[in-house]
Amino acid sequence: MSLVLSQQYAETFPNLVSQHRVEPLDSARIRLFNQSLATELGLADRTVNALREWCLGNVAQVGHAQKYVGHQFGVFNPDLGDGRGVLLGELSNKAGELSDLHLKGAGPTAYSRGGDGRAVLRSSLREYFASETLHHWNIATTRALALVSSHQGIQRERIEPGAMLARVAKTHVRFGHFEYCYSERLVSEQKQLWQHVMQRCWPALVDAEPVEQFRAVVKATAEMIADWQAFGFIHGVMNTDNMSICGETFDFGPYTVFDTFIPQQIFNHTDQRGRYSFLRQPSVGLWNLQRLSQALSLIFPVDALAPVLNDYEDFLQQHYLKRMRKRLGLAPGDDADAFKLVGEWMGLMQRFEWDFQGSFIMLQNILRGEQAMPNDTLFKAWYDNYMGYNERQPELRTMAQSNPHVSLRNHHLVEVITQAEQGNWAPAESYLAALTGEPLSAEELGHWQQPPMEGEQVNSLSCSS
Repeated sequence: MSLVLSQQYAETFPNLVSQHRVEPLDSARIRLFNQSLATELGLADRTVNALREWCLGNVAQVGHAQKYVGHQFGVFNPDLGDGRGVLLGELSNKAGELSDLHLKGAGPTAYSRGGDGRAVLRSSLREYFASETLHHWNIATTRALALVSSHQGIQRERIEPGAMLARVAKTHVRFGHFEYCYSERLVSEQKQLWQHVMQRCWPALVDAEPVEQFRAVVKATAEMIADWQAFGFIHGVMNTDNMSICGETFDFGPYTVFDTFIPQQIFNHTDQRGRYSFLRQPSVGLWNLQRLSQALSLIFPVDALAPVLNDYEDFLQQHYLKRMRKRLGLAPGDDADAFKLVGEWMGLMQRFEWDFQGSFIMLQNILRGEQAMPNDTLFKAWYDNYMGYNERQPELRTMAQSNPHVSLRNHHLVEVITQAEQGNWAPAESYLAALTGEPLSAEELGHWQQPPMEGEQVNSLSCSS
């Protein structure tokens, strides 16, 4: 059975794309395939076989690279676009809802700026694992459909195995698309693009006032970043061209999830000033929305959108508190008291340099009587206030549903990548199963639950991919 992809975006916005034919990798093989996502997309078994050929780049149909611009580390860069990715087209599920199918590492495009247009196995595996882990944690994200490996060597800091990643998203429209229309004064295209985004991401708001439409973007962005903060996720490169208009975590590069909670730590070695550090992610999200608001002044009165930005902090704080209530098992009650408990908990995590995810499991174990509480007066004082707030009945079931026992850890990713580069994919399959809640033996699960030992910590990550 053939697979039909629509070309809605490319046909609607010919001035915002460039045709591109996928260049398959030598001896390419699909190593990871997300069957559950394929099922969610409503694809029948026979269609899946055709989809695999698309992911390998074996289907002789032209895709499209997208043009956009962006602010990178606060500086406007007009020379951006899909330098190695191609929008293959849109998939339609049984309800008629469209999702983008995108292939990363598909060869040089019109926007490659002299680059080779390729992706390496290391970065492709990292994106696959991050997107599926965040999805399992109920954090808005693009999804990984398939990972293609190859023996073809790609030159980065060293020669690495080449790979391609098939990615699914509500849309691949970024803040940077609107910045491009603004910089080129493409009024008609920007109006159409805005309506396209509303139809794809918020169909109920298609006929709403622009201020309500923009509020949806602000809210989605704020809630995404609030989720990052609640789970100790650091994106690493929050340039405006890496911000999805619909609030999905997008373009995973030198990301990390905390092991030890040291909030001021910088992991991206190109971000020495810490612009995109953990503590600054909320303020950078607002700064990026301000750039988007400026870009939209091409089609909307700027005074109409500006007040919506004042709602950003409230959206972020309320969603953050909602997630942290669940993680800490806080019963319904006064928000100010709950915020105080959350803030003090984070302070304890920092003071004692606890493992970020492990600290929540520790609290659950203390509440169940399975672990002694730390012998510290500050912790005991917090614990007394916590139990008083909860009337001595924290919501343990909610905590168990909200706190992962297996975290996304750099030292485990290093293990998985090293083994995969040598042709052993068993660790990748095992770790992915652990992260997404699939059944594993106690021995395997125990291995992936381990935080890094002395000398295993990864403290610096590269943007190179």
